[in-house]
Amino acid sequence: PPMPQRDQTPTTTIETWSVNPTSRVWIGGNNTDARREIELLIGDAQHPPTGEIDRAFIAPLTTDEALYFARKLRPRLVQDASVWIVYPKRGSPSEHEFAGNFEEMVVVLFELGFTESGRANLTGDYTSTGFRIDSVM
Repeated sequence: PPMPQRDQTPTTTIETWSVNPTSRVWIGGNNTDARREIELLIGDAQHPPTGEIDRAFIAPLTTDEALYFARKLRPRLVQDASVWIVYPKRGSPSEHEFAGNFEEMVVVLFELGFTESGRANLTGDYTSTGFRIDSVM
């Protein structure tokens, strides 16, 4: 049976993320609480250990960690792929979990060829910002 929904957020988050059962998804990062939130929302998507991916979700503790994974995953991203960075909302009880500087992260991702493509709230304390590659290298 489907999980009872707390509100409409999970559905719209999944729509914003453009994740469906055929999506090839990568989830990583050292923020285990944020990762758990992503996994609860995504459910049945495929998680190939290698090869092409459609959606990458990074739940970092620092700016450097987010950039490390974005750089590492870049060659695996297909043409219309997106990378979602999941982090605590400002002012939330979990805010201290992310030691990074979000604005700085956006600038470096931009230098790597990513552009900001959208935002989606998760349940509870987390939100996400999406990035797409301008052109595949």
